[in-house]
Amino acid sequence: MSTTQTVTATSVAAEKPLGGKARPDFVPRGNKSSSPLTTTLFLGLRIGDCFLQYGLLALGLADPLIRFLGGNVLQKPLESVHFPLGLTPYRAALLVMVSMAALKHVWFVLCVAQEAWTVTGALAVGFFNVFWFSTNSLFFLTTALSIASNTSGVEDMGLAFWIGSFLYWVGIGAETLAEVQRKQFKDDARNKGKCYMGGLFSICRHINYTGYSLWRAGLGLATGGWILGAVTFAFFIWDFSSRAIPALDAYCTKRYTSQWAEYKRRTPYKILPGIY
Repeated sequence: MSTTQTVTATSVAAEKPLGGKARPDFVPRGNKSSSPLTTTLFLGLRIGDCFLQYGLLALGLADPLIRFLGGNVLQKPLESVHFPLGLTPYRAALLVMVSMAALKHVWFVLCVAQEAWTVTGALAVGFFNVFWFSTNSLFFLTTALSIASNTSGVEDMGLAFWIGSFLYWVGIGAETLAEVQRKQFKDDARNKGKCYMGGLFSICRHINYTGYSLWRAGLGLATGGWILGAVTFAFFIWDFSSRAIPALDAYCTKRYTSQWAEYKRRTPYKILPGIY
């Protein structure tokens, strides 16, 4: 067996998914072709979700469902009648977070991603985002579940909102910066065929997924509280570690061989710096 084959085999064996079994990934790694129809489908779902969340937060679209399930709807402060578009500052901040995430996804798909979308992938990821953001909104709007509810069942900005917002902006900022740094590296013709190991990716190999998990957790904290924030963070760390990371490791091992093995040696942590 050659040295390259030895390195490759060792790298594949060393990458064990969290939970012991890799799950199918939605992205066809290495299929770098144009997919305008499925890309449009995904982007339409992401942009449309912003309008749905506005309807939930400002227009009361979820109120009948909450009452049907036996819950009470979070009440807006009395002065909210003076706020534009029916949004209190709290709800406006949440809608900005939702919209920024959608904008970031649009930018990534149009300017960064090279793999072609499949119909299954576009629908699965698009509707998953609709489901998750809607869950955040429903937690926020249900008095018994909302971190924003005071003793009178009225919306109130507290510490959890500010910490959650901080985590959100740090997370989405780190995710975006990491992807910008990697894109700049790949856009340089001198780096063709090279594995990027610098910038934020020198901290852990999938730092963009770390940032993604962090902003998801921040939004969960700002809407449903500490438990929802922690569960959200744990879920996405598990999801990436059992799905996307094993798929990427197999792809990069095949494409970069010894470079990828060297990167794994230099940057041993996958997604949680200093931990995992």
